[in-house]
Amino acid sequence: MFRNSPPAPATISRTLLGRPVLKAVCGAAILLCGTWPLAGKAQSPVAELAVAAPAELGVSLRQMVQALRAGNRSIQSRANEHAIAEAAVGKARGAFQPNANVAFSNGRQLQRTTPEEDLSRYQVSNQVAGIYDRRGQDYSVGLSKLTETGAKVEAKATLSDFITNVTRALRQNDLYDHRAFYGFTLTQPLARDFGRDVTLARVRVAELDAQAAALNSLDTESSVVAEACLAYLDLAFAQQRVAIAQERIQMGQRMLAEAQARVRQGRAPESDTWEVESSLSRYRSSLSEAEQQRLDRMNRLRTLVGSRVLDQPQPWRATDPLPEMRAELPSVLQSIEHAREGRPDLKAKRLALEREEVQIGYARNQLAPRVDLLMSAGVNGLSVDRSQSLSYQRMKDYPTWSIGLQMAFPLGENEQGQADLRAALTRRDDARQTVDMLEASIANDIDTSIGLIGSALQRWQLAGEVAAREQRLLELDRRRMLEGRVAMRDVLVSEERSSSARLVMLEQQTQHAKAQVLLDAARGTLLDRFQP
Repeated sequence: MFRNSPPAPATISRTLLGRPVLKAVCGAAILLCGTWPLAGKAQSPVAELAVAAPAELGVSLRQMVQALRAGNRSIQSRANEHAIAEAAVGKARGAFQPNANVAFSNGRQLQRTTPEEDLSRYQVSNQVAGIYDRRGQDYSVGLSKLTETGAKVEAKATLSDFITNVTRALRQNDLYDHRAFYGFTLTQPLARDFGRDVTLARVRVAELDAQAAALNSLDTESSVVAEACLAYLDLAFAQQRVAIAQERIQMGQRMLAEAQARVRQGRAPESDTWEVESSLSRYRSSLSEAEQQRLDRMNRLRTLVGSRVLDQPQPWRATDPLPEMRAELPSVLQSIEHAREGRPDLKAKRLALEREEVQIGYARNQLAPRVDLLMSAGVNGLSVDRSQSLSYQRMKDYPTWSIGLQMAFPLGENEQGQADLRAALTRRDDARQTVDMLEASIANDIDTSIGLIGSALQRWQLAGEVAAREQRLLELDRRRMLEGRVAMRDVLVSEERSSSARLVMLEQQTQHAKAQVLLDAARGTLLDRFQP
């Protein structure tokens, strides 16, 4: 899944620290300092594996984020929601797609006739009076479309091939009559459902939903990446904790060998070896705890990426160094302004507010009565010859048309429309409050993150000063022990204090890096780190 990248050399900038007190312990204490994340060629998020050390996989932060985008379930789910929202836009626009309408029927019609119809239809025939019998086939082809003004237009052509008991009695052959019609109909709303804003409201709502879904997908990706960055930093620190625990054991083993040699030479009591052995037991216990913590952090990253230990049993190793100190803190006001323009969740909430404004406009329109203009016009033809019945030259002398109004309205107040409008207004107010609350939360989060960066920076500097002093004291105690002026017990304590000080310094460095991640996430700029 990942390709190994070797870490950069460990350095701490004297300019950033403002003092040279950490210079003595840079090489031994800060193994992870440098520029973070590493700049380099992006690798495949899933397919590329490389063994960084025996039974280990080196994982850079950029590679981990690429794998995260490909395998994290939350990110994929949000992407699917965006795809569904995009499909809804196509569905809404489909209402304006032209539709072809084709119909065919074959049937028979029997109905009673009036005495007057009997006189006109049957006085010259031998048919039974009182019955009208029609048999035939009916065909129709039409093209209909909804326009952006709300008008529904349909162009239609019909053909009926039929014969009745009257014509059959009067004709020697069973000749069918053929009746054709060409024409169109128009239904134009004049009040309710009138106008582009109303007719396109569903399309506009679907488009806003799709845009919001894209922003929500981006927001989820940012949140998951932030969580993964914090987990990656925790893994890097856990690795350093393991390394320091191993150093303590190696130091204890050297001290034990030296104590045993002194005892054999009669230069130290046997109790010195006991103290060293007790310390070694504590060091081994600390190493076991550190190894378990590293395993926990590693599996947390695996879970985020969607990797299973059964599929990839090799342990992961974070290869990226921790970031260097930043001399200046970001401006709170500039960071807040940047977040207002760049935070995807805030943009999504604003789109939700715009969506409710569209819904309010539609709800207001639905309060109006339905008043529709109805128009139809066409020509028709009739002949025993089908081609002649379909000839426009013959049909144009027989026009047919109609024009009128159709109205519908509730008796009394439009309760349904009023209820829909009240609901839309309430949703708009709720969306506006959500935007205001999110802006306030973002501002407070940014202020907290910048304060956390400053506090972590100060603690890091102080921890570095402590580590430098402890290192000097350790070197002094070692010289004194060689001169016989300090007991081995004192050197052992100094070794522990020095390694503990280095561990505290690395912990504060990690906290400083995590505070930077939180600030970038609050500003909406975290994903900019990982652009191709």
